[in-house]
Amino acid sequence: MWKSICGILAVAMLFGNTVDAASKDVPTAKVPGGKIQGYIDSNGVKTFKGIPYADSVAGKNRWKSPQPVKKWKGTLDCSKFGQIAVQNEAKGSPAIPWTDEYLDLGMNLENGLMGENCLSVNIWTTANRGDNKPVIVYIHGGANVSGSADNDVYTGEDIALQDVVYVSMNYRVGIFGFLAYKDSSGEEVRGNFALQDQIAALKWIKENIEKFGGNPQNITIMGQSAGSINVQSLIASPAAKGLFHRAIYLSFNGYQSPTEPTVTTISEAESDAQEKIGSYSISDLRKMSPQDVLNLGYNPHVAVIDGKTVAMSVKDAYASGNFNRVDILCGGVPGDPYLFNSVIDVGNFIEPKMSMTVEEFNSLCPDSKIAELYPISGDAIDAAKSVNNDYLIASYFYAAKMKDSRDNMNRNYVYFFDHVIPDTPDRMEKFGAFHTSDVNYWLNHYTTKYPRDWQPIDYTIGKIMSSYIVNFAKTGNPNGKDSFGEDLPQWDEVGKSNGISFMHIGDQIQFEKMNPEKSRFWMNYVASH
Repeated sequence: MWKSICGILAVAMLFGNTVDAASKDVPTAKVPGGKIQGYIDSNGVKTFKGIPYADSVAGKNRWKSPQPVKKWKGTLDCSKFGQIAVQNEAKGSPAIPWTDEYLDLGMNLENGLMGENCLSVNIWTTANRGDNKPVIVYIHGGANVSGSADNDVYTGEDIALQDVVYVSMNYRVGIFGFLAYKDSSGEEVRGNFALQDQIAALKWIKENIEKFGGNPQNITIMGQSAGSINVQSLIASPAAKGLFHRAIYLSFNGYQSPTEPTVTTISEAESDAQEKIGSYSISDLRKMSPQDVLNLGYNPHVAVIDGKTVAMSVKDAYASGNFNRVDILCGGVPGDPYLFNSVIDVGNFIEPKMSMTVEEFNSLCPDSKIAELYPISGDAIDAAKSVNNDYLIASYFYAAKMKDSRDNMNRNYVYFFDHVIPDTPDRMEKFGAFHTSDVNYWLNHYTTKYPRDWQPIDYTIGKIMSSYIVNFAKTGNPNGKDSFGEDLPQWDEVGKSNGISFMHIGDQIQFEKMNPEKSRFWMNYVASH
């Protein structure tokens, strides 16, 4: 009983809490649902959290397109994050690279911090109405089955100080966001609800961001991991046309992902769902509690080709020229292949390999040319990692080059990040530049939620990386000056390179060109796989 009462109170605080008339020193705004009130942080950033952009997706709205937000009375308190989408509760572990700041620890259905009233956006801004600042919209990762915009790593309190309006969003995940299913009566739900949520959020942003000092005609979407997949799906989506003008995707190349499909057909998705949950009608599923739905143990996370939200894969969209014309900045980190596109087995994010024999390396090479291009002296693990790193870079470059060939009006930029984030010496050696560890630097935000011994080099890297995305959001070109007025290392666009080139972001930041022989090999390899 006490847990139920706590949950009800938490929900009331998150979405039903109105405040008395706002004082003159707190920011307010009028949005479609009514009046909202945020707060100003110690650095002068006006912050609004948990602004509903659509109605609850509980009950009859479960597995439906996002519905218009219901109006509230009075002034809605937007000083706290809204509910996160329903998902299995996050569990931390010292055995994984992701520490507390990356996880939604302590958020669950019982305490009301998780639920189906989850479609909300958060805004950080120093601008005033009419300032027309560029807008960056962040789409969180989590394998499309978990995660939220609440993670400390994704916060906008620092990037907003660099002359942009920063927005993050929550959207449905897992079975609630991707179920495509036809029951025995013939009733059907067709998936892609997570993408429909993101499109609804982008429409809300385009229609309302001017009130927060943002420019609705200059919106950049940015996502990492599953967020990167979703950004690329939006690039290819006819339903997202005109909702954004630039795109940044980090740590997942949806174009070249043979081991992780990012789209499937309706029939394939429905067949899979019928095999897993075929004894239930859609009506039964809508009547279930969120926890009972989770307990089914079925968690789809892939978009379906429905001809409306998703017309085709990103690869097919680029090949056919049927995609939204936007500037792109993209890339990854060495830890990404442990999850996705390894060419040579270097372990996984929990137990990366620390050594490899020459014989093992040769046996794992999918092409004899690789051993010739990557000679080994001593332990072969460094060569194996170099192979995967170069393949990763080549995958991003190839996709950007393919887009460039179909879109000579917009620019494309590729990076590779391998600076190791501070941690204990043994964890730094084991995990290296792990999946998601670059996000802190792009947003120039140095979390205190986990004890990291941030060094001057980290602040320097963050200043440069965040300046790149701010410049990119402003003009579609990352080059220029950083936030202190100093010249940034020159970053050439993909269209100006005859071979693979990229911005190498490590302890040193410099633009590099891959060895011509390796470049030719990897471009041919990626094209044929």
